[in-house]
Amino acid sequence: MFDVSIEDAIPPAFLYSLLALIVAYHIFAPLCSTVKQQSWILTTISSAAMSLSSLPLFFLYASSRGDLREIRSTPWTESTGRFFQAYLVADLLMGVIYYRSKVNLLTGWIHHTIYIFIVEYACRQGWSHLFALCAVMEIPTFLLAIASLNPRFRSDVVFAMSFLATRIVLHVFLCVSMVASRHHVTNDSYGPGLIMACIFPLHAFWFYGSLKGFVKRAKSPKPQPVSQGTVTASGFTSLRARQAVRAWDRLELRKAAGRFGDVQRRLRASIPAAREQVYAYVGLERPPSGEPQQTGAKTESSF
Repeated sequence: MFDVSIEDAIPPAFLYSLLALIVAYHIFAPLCSTVKQQSWILTTISSAAMSLSSLPLFFLYASSRGDLREIRSTPWTESTGRFFQAYLVADLLMGVIYYRSKVNLLTGWIHHTIYIFIVEYACRQGWSHLFALCAVMEIPTFLLAIASLNPRFRSDVVFAMSFLATRIVLHVFLCVSMVASRHHVTNDSYGPGLIMACIFPLHAFWFYGSLKGFVKRAKSPKPQPVSQGTVTASGFTSLRARQAVRAWDRLELRKAAGRFGDVQRRLRASIPAAREQVYAYVGLERPPSGEPQQTGAKTESSF
């Protein structure tokens, strides 16, 4: 009754790709120090593979001056689409298990689910070559992903230029080409052109958001770096003061100083009476200035 093989229901390219991506994630995940880095592993692999796979088709498209009739669907373009489907499924699966906080509703569940059906639609209609050609727009994704794994590779200018060139300018050209060549390429179907037109506002919104982020970071004041080992005068003073206070408390000198101050005050209170007796004995009197002077009285010290 059900004369459908598993290869027809689930293409082998999808299964092999899904298994390979899951294994690759578990190989590279221990090398990442944060959950954010782990969430970008599969995206880095997928965007790199999709970008490289699309380059031959893109060069053919560019050399023919935008003529899509020069491009045909092949088992390679079919496998490219199945690989991308496997990435979308693997990213959601690994995200639920390992980095759930990084899989949001719009760019995670909604985006991945829609693209799974878009790729399926393209492959079933024999338009896998169109999807593989559009995969050149994964170049900005690769730049973003590799920068998320290692910030040293981050360049806002390079990312913005690649996004503008592929997901804005090239997107418009591909959309026009698909509509203009629909009679020869899609059997008079507006489907690919409509899909491209519906996706464009999302790309434009992302590009606008990235530009706002660049401007905001450019206007924000940058902290002045202080070379290691350099200490300002105020910083040196405060550092020495903190060290002195810690040493003072550690040796319990504060309590000892308090006791010494009490003894000193008691001595000062009791000294004036004894001091006047000494002055009178040696023949000195205390003037208003406070300094003792010798008087004319004869004493034993006058001899």
